[in-house]
Amino acid sequence: MLAFALSEAEPRIFDLQIPIMKKLALFSIVVFSLSSCVSSKVYKELQSKFADLEAENVDLRKERDEAQSALKLAEGKLANLEQELGTLREKSAESAAALSSLQSRYQDLNRSYEYLLENNNNLLASNQKENQKLVEKLNKLQEELNRKEDSLRIENERLEKLSAAMQSREARISELESAIARKDSTVKMVRQRLKDALLNFDGKGLTVEDRNGKVYVSLSNKLLFPSASWEVQSEGKKALDELAIVLAENPDLQVTVEGHTDADAFNGRTAVKDNWDLSVMRATSIVKIIVANEGVNKANITAAGRSEYMPIADNDSPEGKAKNRRTEIIIEPDLSELNDLLED
Repeated sequence: MLAFALSEAEPRIFDLQIPIMKKLALFSIVVFSLSSCVSSKVYKELQSKFADLEAENVDLRKERDEAQSALKLAEGKLANLEQELGTLREKSAESAAALSSLQSRYQDLNRSYEYLLENNNNLLASNQKENQKLVEKLNKLQEELNRKEDSLRIENERLEKLSAAMQSREARISELESAIARKDSTVKMVRQRLKDALLNFDGKGLTVEDRNGKVYVSLSNKLLFPSASWEVQSEGKKALDELAIVLAENPDLQVTVEGHTDADAFNGRTAVKDNWDLSVMRATSIVKIIVANEGVNKANITAAGRSEYMPIADNDSPEGKAKNRRTEIIIEPDLSELNDLLED
């Protein structure tokens, strides 16, 4: 059972992350559009704002990781509550056993008392003092029995309240587990659907895998672009058309297209002047091909440029540089249901 006991509502990290990424993409396009017609000072200010937005995106990812840590802490708290419930049940059983013993003793004494009343009237008359002691003893036992019954009733009420609280908590945890299971199922389904759809491109610079609950489609530049260009080649367009069909079948998916370059300097003679510009232009070119499919939800797609700053290999060899020149299409399911449960 997945534990769940969050003491404070986690911010809507995932809901906020998409708008931030949209802001990054929009800001990148604005910077690109204005870079050729504004002063150097304004261009640098726009670059600074772009860097701030990227930093904000990193912070949101950190908060998501903290929310996951809080979920693990909640699991520990639930385990402690379950242990406490077991202890209380044991104490209740002990109290019930003690009550049963007292009742049995009371019944034995009561039978003895009735027997004495019935068969020993003369003896009782002559030993009235002893009989009085016996009555007092019976009264004390009755009072003790009443106290035990009251104590047991109070304990049972407490256990019932605790049990109700546990059931409510378990229901919420069950909802959370179901939401996570649905998310994982969606990721697996999308990954398999993409692998099937892109099977013809296997070994041609295209890979599909899932990491951290997301599906990553990685396409090398040799499949997509000529050198120093952001115009998609015909073979790359075929792969993107197949990918767009899968996205159209699942319009709730959140998609981020990230352009990556190697560390070699790009000295453009147009508005596209460096690796930052080139990576953004390539990501944007891919997005335009994908959204050409009318079934794709354009509001859920973001284009982003990573330039040379997220390499997957060293840039000291031609092979390493080739691996770094790539485009990654990151696909994740709609997390709004999971976010709502975490907030509750």
